[in-house]
Amino acid sequence: MKLESISRDTEGTFFRCLHDERPDDPRVVEIRRRWFEKHKLLGLRAKVLIADSGEVVGLCQYLPVEYSHYEGRDLMAILCMWVHGYEHHIGNRQKQGFGRFMLEAIEEDARETGFKGVTVWGKDFPYWNPVSFYEHMGYSRVDQIGNDILVWKPFTNDAEPPRMLRQIAKEHSDRGRVSVTSLFTGWCGGCIFNLMAREAVDGLEDIVDFIEVDTSIRENLLEWGVSDGILLDGKPYRSDGPPFTAEELRADIVNLYNSKAGL
Repeated sequence: MKLESISRDTEGTFFRCLHDERPDDPRVVEIRRRWFEKHKLLGLRAKVLIADSGEVVGLCQYLPVEYSHYEGRDLMAILCMWVHGYEHHIGNRQKQGFGRFMLEAIEEDARETGFKGVTVWGKDFPYWNPVSFYEHMGYSRVDQIGNDILVWKPFTNDAEPPRMLRQIAKEHSDRGRVSVTSLFTGWCGGCIFNLMAREAVDGLEDIVDFIEVDTSIRENLLEWGVSDGILLDGKPYRSDGPPFTAEELRADIVNLYNSKAGL
């Protein structure tokens, strides 16, 4: 197997987050590509893992922590590391050592380029990106917000522990309307939720105050303290699931408005 930077042949798979069974959504690809082109100048590594069979079975992306959605210095920050876990297409390839292979390669890259350690986030449940995997690989917990856990592996004694950003509360004009805020970046296919938010509020201009915040701009990220997600009246919408559709989001917005209006 080999881990290599994305190329013209593999970038589509990368931008689709290994969902090769799905057709490209040009809106999502545009957001992801724009983020990629900007951040590769800042040290981003965007790679795919190719099995001996020639199939792309995993991906990862990592960059200096100073340009990530964490706070820290002199560390390499892993934004995403994913081994194909779907039953469709090429099938589930997890628990075959691919994750270990990628993580060890990332650590080697970080050491060779002078970073003082590696940090990465995981979830405190087994369903997706479990933090237990990183702990098994020698990482230790350093910060937590809900089910999101930040772990790290320092290489040097003077390495400083990173921390997660916290959402910064914002006042919003009420007027009986619903405030819908879509925060999005391009490092993950999660930017599709920004497009879903646009669809959900379409036609609800009389009851909704809608804003979009591009958190790939560092100043915006620090102002809000959240890289991706949807806020309804300042509260995170389904930040830990379950998945939702634009229709479900729209219905919840209308229900919230009716509740505020006493209907």
